[in-house]
Amino acid sequence: MTTQEQRWKIAERSLDVQAAKRIRRTPGVTIGILAGLVLAVGVTAAVDLRRLQTPRGAALAWSEAATFGDCRTFLSLSRPNDPLAERRTDDEICRALRSATEQARADSTRISVEVTSVDQRGGTATVSVAVRGPAGVRATDLELVRRGDDWLVLRQPGCEGPGCL
Repeated sequence: MTTQEQRWKIAERSLDVQAAKRIRRTPGVTIGILAGLVLAVGVTAAVDLRRLQTPRGAALAWSEAATFGDCRTFLSLSRPNDPLAERRTDDEICRALRSATEQARADSTRISVEVTSVDQRGGTATVSVAVRGPAGVRATDLELVRRGDDWLVLRQPGCEGPGCL
């Protein structure tokens, strides 16, 4: 006849075997989850970069940057219409952009940017953009030019922020 302690000892051994199996599986599960996350991030990045190679995607990204003050994106997706007329440095443009978009950042949940039409003619395109916000709807046409695989918005000298949209 077995005593109570012997039965507990046998039960604990079976639990130890199950725990050991679970511990051996854990690194595989963790590696699988990480591989899935890396794949998802890679696919998302590829789709987003591909979007910037269209006039619609470039105009939308630039309009959002101009509306909310993302200077790095604003400068990387645009170039001056007349490079000789633009005398400000990138830092001066960024300070002006951040200042002009302060209210939009405060109201960011109430503002939406939408592309309404695209007219592409070879290496140039005209994209109509509508910015809806608390003050109403602002619509504008952006002129874009192709540079390699990318599209750039032509901006007027001294123009940054929502006032240009």
